[in-house]
Amino acid sequence: MTTVRHKDGTSRAGTAPQNAPPRLRLLLWSGLSAVLALTLAAFVWVRILHHGPPRGLIRDIRAGIAARHIQDPDKRLLKYLEVRYGPMSDPANRQRAFLDFFNVDHIKGLQLLVRYSPPTQRQANIEAMARWVAAYRTSLTPEERTALNARFQSAQGKAMLRRATGQYNSEDVQYRGATAPVISQLLRTIYEVEHGR
Repeated sequence: MTTVRHKDGTSRAGTAPQNAPPRLRLLLWSGLSAVLALTLAAFVWVRILHHGPPRGLIRDIRAGIAARHIQDPDKRLLKYLEVRYGPMSDPANRQRAFLDFFNVDHIKGLQLLVRYSPPTQRQANIEAMARWVAAYRTSLTPEERTALNARFQSAQGKAMLRRATGQYNSEDVQYRGATAPVISQLLRTIYEVEHGR
């Protein structure tokens, strides 16, 4: 115990904070820890749970999980695409699947799927995707090519391509090298629809 002297000259026995009993210090630290935990929980709620990860990323992961046990890479990809976008017999679903290659959140989702796919399936998945893009390009009608070119030439389309290119270029060199077959097919598709081929 220490004597605390007040301004009016009186004194009273009291406990200085430095000399607080261990139980009081434990209560103070517990209270401080609880406040910090609540602050952290509020931050997580607002930043992650409330806003959540991009909806498309969750759809990519669900579709990847649904297709993971299929052995044939082309059938595995088709299952992924159909879970993600709907039946590929519908031209609108095929177009959505193609245009999503230029969606930044989807690029991130695909990067995660490539990173966490079994190593024995990884390159086969990439090659199947490249084949799908090539087949999509050859299936386009003249009207679909014209509409796709108009979309790419619009201000929004050009901005979409810039964002997608920036995101792709920000990925590591190994990933870019592995996915080059898909990128090659995407670029060829853009070139051909632009030049009416």
